[in-house]
Amino acid sequence: MATRFLSSLKAAVKESGIFPSYLARKRAAARFLRGSGLEIGALHFPQQVPSGVTVKYVDYVSQEENIRKFPELDAASIVPTDYVEDGFTLASIPDCSQDFVIANHVLEHASNPLQVLSNWARGLRPGGTLFITVPIGSRCFDKGRPLTPLQHFIDDYELVRDGNPQSLDEKNRLHYREWLTISTPNSDARNRHYRNLSGEELESLVETMSAGKAEIHFHVFSRESFVTLLDYFTTCIRSDFSVKAVIRSRGGAESLAILERSPQAGR
Repeated sequence: MATRFLSSLKAAVKESGIFPSYLARKRAAARFLRGSGLEIGALHFPQQVPSGVTVKYVDYVSQEENIRKFPELDAASIVPTDYVEDGFTLASIPDCSQDFVIANHVLEHASNPLQVLSNWARGLRPGGTLFITVPIGSRCFDKGRPLTPLQHFIDDYELVRDGNPQSLDEKNRLHYREWLTISTPNSDARNRHYRNLSGEELESLVETMSAGKAEIHFHVFSRESFVTLLDYFTTCIRSDFSVKAVIRSRGGAESLAILERSPQAGR
C-alpha cells in the first residue's frame, strides 16, 4: 500500500509541472501537438497534451499484462494499450494516418535509430510532428559510456537496409558489454558486482542477452550528438522532415526534439 501511495505521489508531482524538466515537455506539447496521434511506451506516465488532442497508446503488451508486470505501480495510472504493437516498427499503423507520434525515452532503446525514425515518420500526415526525448548519457546511469558517433548510426542503418542484420546483432554485443559493466552497476549498488565479472562470465551474459534480443540503452547521446543524428535523418533519409526545435528538458538530463513533416509533402 505504501509503495503504491509513493508511486502515485511521485506521478502527481511529475504531472503537476512543478519541476522545469516536465514543464518543458508540457509547454512543447501545447505548442506543437494538434489533432490525433500515438504515444509509444507511456506505461504509467503519459505525456500531458493540450485539451482537444487525442492520444492512443502503443505498447508491446496489453494494459492488463503491464499491471501484472509492474505491481509496484498504481494500476489506475497505467494507460490502456490501444495498439499491442512493436513501437519501433508501428507495422500495423497505416501510412500518413497520424498527426503526431510521441516517444519519450524510447529511441535510445532502439538498436537501429535511423530506421526507427523512418518507421515513425512513415505514419505521419503532411504537417505531422515527431515529439522525441532522449536521456543525456552523462546525466543518467549511462555515465562513463562513450557517445554513439553518427557513423555508427549510419553503419547500423545500412547493414539492415542491405540485408545484413546478423552483423548488426554482432555489433550490439559491444552495447551489451557496456550495459553490463557500466550502466547496470551505475543504476543500482546491488549490481556493482557486474564490474568484476570474469571475461568468461561477462561473455556468457552477453550471449544470453544477445540471443534474447534484450532491450537496453543501446546508444548514448549528448545534446550535440542527438542534433547531429536528427540533422542527418532530415537531410539524407527524410528530406520532407525538418527539425523545428531542440529543447533542454528535465534540468538538462534530457533533450526534447520536435520534427515536422512538410505540409506540402506528397502534393
